[in-house]
Order: sequence, then C-alpha cells, then structure tokens
Amino acid sequence: MNEKMEINQDEMVIDLKDLFAALKKRIIPIAFTSIVFAIIGLVLATFIIPKQYSSEATIYITPRISEQGAIDYNSIQTNSRMVNNYIQILQGETITAEVAEKVGLDNYQAVLSTLKISNATDTELIDIQSTTTDPQLACEIVENTISVFNEEMLDVLRIDNLAVINEPKVNENPVSPSRSKFTLMGFMIGFALSAGIVIVHYLFDNRLRTREAAENYLGIPVLAAVPYKR
Repeated sequence: MNEKMEINQDEMVIDLKDLFAALKKRIIPIAFTSIVFAIIGLVLATFIIPKQYSSEATIYITPRISEQGAIDYNSIQTNSRMVNNYIQILQGETITAEVAEKVGLDNYQAVLSTLKISNATDTELIDIQSTTTDPQLACEIVENTISVFNEEMLDVLRIDNLAVINEPKVNENPVSPSRSKFTLMGFMIGFALSAGIVIVHYLFDNRLRTREAAENYLGIPVLAAVPYKR
C-alpha cells in the first residue's frame, strides 16, 4: 500500500515537472499574448470605453446654538436621527424631478441613476456625488440637488440648519475607466488564456514521455531508450 502511494506521488511530481516544462518551453508566446491583451485593455480604457466624470459636495446638518452661544447637544442627537430621512428625501422623485428639469434631462430617473448619496458613520455629514460622461453636467446635478433640497427643507419643513461645507466643482479628470486596471486585467486574461491552451494541449497529449509510462502502457519492460533532449 505504502509503495503504491509513493509510486503515485512520484508520478504526480513527474507530471507536474513535465507540465511546468511545457509552460516554460512556450513562455515567449505566452508572454507575447499577455502583452497583446494588455495593450488591448489599455486601448479600450483610453479610446473606446466612455469616460466617466464625477463631482461631489458635502452637506452638514449644523447643531442649534443657544442664546448664550453654547451648542445644543440635544439638536445633535436629533440631527443624527434625521440623516437617513434627509438621504431618502434627496433621492426622492420630488427633488430629482425638479433637478432633471433644471439640468435638461428627460426625467427624474436620469438624475437618480447618476447620484450616489451617503453618510459617514456617526456623523451629520451627507455626501452627494454625481457621475456622468459630462463633467459639467455632473457638477450641475450636484449643485441643483443641493439648492432644490435646501429650498424644499426651508419651505416645507422650515429647516434652515443645512450648510454646504464642500462645494461641487467641475472635475476634468475622469474617474473611470482606470487605464492601469484595464491594462492589468488584459494582461491577466491573455496570460490565463495562453497558459490554459498550453495546459489543455498537455493534458490531451497521449504521447509516452517516460520509460515507466511506456512499460505501464505496453505491459513489457523497455530494453533500451534513445536519449532525447527537450
């Protein structure tokens, strides 16, 4: 039993060595294919895939200040509880439909699809981000979302403790696609594809590579072997 296990382990080591040898033998075409796919990824990210631009701003829900100039800590707790409500209102159809009209988009869904509204844990800060193929449009969506929201809060709920601490700007640097990411992805795909072809070819190659394999297949001892240099 132990001898059989040792033989099987030896055969597995020999197979792996042969497989690595097959990969090493074809390292140049594997490397060439990987580089070609990396270049394709770079070209896609640079010239083909539409660039996305982002603009963002931050709203701070300010605490109430007493007549003595002290911060009302009860208002801070109230503001913390209201953050999720404000986020839902910002993403609601009432706000986004008016923003769509102001920036010239077809409907509120066109605005909503560009927006990402979030809140950092344990803060009264609301981050508003818009990502589109037009950097100017992204900035306008954020600006109008904030202005419409402020107007609604003041007119409907009489809330006037909202401050913009990070004004939206036109960002000419695209946030996606990432050229480095697509280049690396292309390289990995090219490597996996070319190496996979070599491995599949090796697995389906039924040639007898070793003396032991020939003896096992033929059932007779091999009397002589001709040296073969790989």
